[in-house]
Amino acid sequence: MIIGIDASSIPYHTGVSNYTLNLIKNLIAFHSTDTYKIFYSSRGHPFPSELEKYRFYPNVKIYHYRLPLAVLEFLWNRLHLFPIELFIGRCDIFHTSDWTQPPSIAARLVTTVHDLAPFVNPKWHHQQVVDVHRRKMSLAQKHCAAFICVSNNTKDDIVRFFPKINQQKIHVVYEAAETKYAKFKKLPKSSQNKKIKIFKSHYELDNFFLAQATREPRKNLDRLIAAFNIFIDRHPDSTAKLAIAGKYGWGKDVIPSRDHIKILGFVAEKDMVVLHASALCLVYPSLYEGFGLPVVKSLTVGTPVITSNLSSLPEVADHAAILVDPYSVDEITRAMEAIYLSTDLRRQLAQAGLRHSKQFSWRKTAALTHLIYQQLAVK
Repeated sequence: MIIGIDASSIPYHTGVSNYTLNLIKNLIAFHSTDTYKIFYSSRGHPFPSELEKYRFYPNVKIYHYRLPLAVLEFLWNRLHLFPIELFIGRCDIFHTSDWTQPPSIAARLVTTVHDLAPFVNPKWHHQQVVDVHRRKMSLAQKHCAAFICVSNNTKDDIVRFFPKINQQKIHVVYEAAETKYAKFKKLPKSSQNKKIKIFKSHYELDNFFLAQATREPRKNLDRLIAAFNIFIDRHPDSTAKLAIAGKYGWGKDVIPSRDHIKILGFVAEKDMVVLHASALCLVYPSLYEGFGLPVVKSLTVGTPVITSNLSSLPEVADHAAILVDPYSVDEITRAMEAIYLSTDLRRQLAQAGLRHSKQFSWRKTAALTHLIYQQLAVK
């Protein structure tokens, strides 16, 4: 097969970026008899360094353009002109991201739907993002041969908002944490502790609850901060902090009102594993997620998790986390108290998380995705 993949999302350091990069890596690693055509276009971002080595692979071809995504969105989503084959030549499959939907001459089109947040609640996003997703999905439902959903919850959303899509075209394939998270947990305890000590010293942290999320409305950080302020008021002798990791997205930014809340901002990828491993607990009370990758990252390193009882999060976390109503500040507070006060609970959640995390792997994600490609290619 000749498989084309749009890699243009990779430089943005989002969940979609992570998905695209790891899918490409694992497809090439474990399904090397195929030819891969990597399409990448950006005016402001250089070609992703993580993909540079593939320039020298005989079965990988790189097609690097410098057209801004806004131009491609106009040409493809609005005008629906210029088939992808004009950019990368013939291919059997072309797998799109969540931003643009190019036409094709003969390639079977596959798209991954990470979430339908712009449809569930348009107020969670900037209007431009909502408009782009509406145009993208309008075309996808007409032209895509397969839809890959990262959770059953996302599949349910597709069925609800796009009932004209044949359900036989919809496939659920989970994401995963990168292998480096599981590898960290296999290190000798002394090596883990050394890395954690260096990380905490660098970021001036000790005992901390972690919130890893882009700072935008649906991540629910305002309620989390309110809950943590109550926690500190109830436990004034506690040295615990709330560390918020993630870049600013849009909307009203969170403003820490007290010293025990620390905005880390964007955390480099090299520090992400130890960030999750160092935390007392991950608190992820998002109002809506298509998957919720930070949850799996923490589960994989044995860090307890508090997350929402809404959307895909109960599906992904299952029995291995404390589930709370994300609209209830009191429930979030009480969950943090339970984690903070009980060593036994932390140990039980850590063990459950390690067991549960084994069902997620990028090799499995790539294998299931490749199977979908094969089924389309023979039709």
